[in-house]
Amino acid sequence: MPALRDPGMIPDATPTRWADDERDEVRAAIARVVDDGPWIGGPVVDAFEEAFATYTELPHLVGCASGTDALVLAMTGLDLPVGSGILVAGNDGGYAAVAARLAGLEPVAYDLDPVTLAPTAATIAAADHPGVTAVTVTHLHGDPLPLDEVDAWRRRRGIALIEDAAQAHGARSNGRHVGAHGDATAFSFYPTKNLGAIGDAGAVAFLDGDAAARARRLAQYGWSDKYRAELPRGRNSRLDALQAAVLLARLPFLDARNQRRREVHARYAAESSQRLLEQHEGSVAHHAVVVTDRRDELTRHLTARGVGSAIHYPIAVVRMPGLALDRSSTPVAVANAEHVLSVPCTPELTTDEVDRVVEALASWGDT
Repeated sequence: MPALRDPGMIPDATPTRWADDERDEVRAAIARVVDDGPWIGGPVVDAFEEAFATYTELPHLVGCASGTDALVLAMTGLDLPVGSGILVAGNDGGYAAVAARLAGLEPVAYDLDPVTLAPTAATIAAADHPGVTAVTVTHLHGDPLPLDEVDAWRRRRGIALIEDAAQAHGARSNGRHVGAHGDATAFSFYPTKNLGAIGDAGAVAFLDGDAAARARRLAQYGWSDKYRAELPRGRNSRLDALQAAVLLARLPFLDARNQRRREVHARYAAESSQRLLEQHEGSVAHHAVVVTDRRDELTRHLTARGVGSAIHYPIAVVRMPGLALDRSSTPVAVANAEHVLSVPCTPELTTDEVDRVVEALASWGDT
């Protein structure tokens, strides 16, 4: 039997801690779906797709079963040629590379800038080769990547751009929601995301309506008509009405929750001597990431003070044996994976808990 979480430990994630008004809205939304149906598709799914598209100001949104499927449908909806290459971030946990394999593509990992620990047009271009037809960029940790230079490069190169916004619901760059540059933008609604479901759920937005229509068909087996599979690479990836109802009920609370995340992150940055990964203006602070050369020691120090932590992500993409990528292509991402540690940064943290994390981080310099 697995060990229960220490009740005195501040958790690194708090997906089940909701304010009473939000919980009441979710319970009522669930009850309506359970009582009235339909449980697959229907008006609740349509309503969430419309509401989230309006919120993000992204057209042609298609709900699906998970964030991974959102990436797959982005790639197949854009009809990227089977066997072609797609550039993926070397530090994103492997999600884009896994999706690429499922879409019949060949992932090629690109590295990070050694100072900012973020990708740039230069680090992406360094991994490019003639067989590449697309690039995926990940707005990691809720931080919106500045994409003007990346977008200009990929347009000159003539390849598609997919934005992975799984951790960036509500994040904005220059006043525009992330996704404004991409031909497609993928979202995950895993329970710990800024906008979380109570299970797996996802969505993908397209700039082109024909690509969105193709993705919607691909999410339903590639059917042209019922029971007639016509498009290759089809799958069953429907956003169910229960998860759509939960997301629709929680969406009005998202901005306030994101603001609380930013406030928590700002306290850590201001009151700790530790280096935190930079958050750009418009960030939604999905993670607060400390960069340290003594991660194991810091983890033990935090644990001793009742502070949970996590690593996002402990293994660079090129080190994952199931992906079989060029192990020498991303030295900065490989090194970075050994020096990052996420501390609690969720909107449900109490003031006392935030104080305890701040004290624990501040006292690390005294050890």
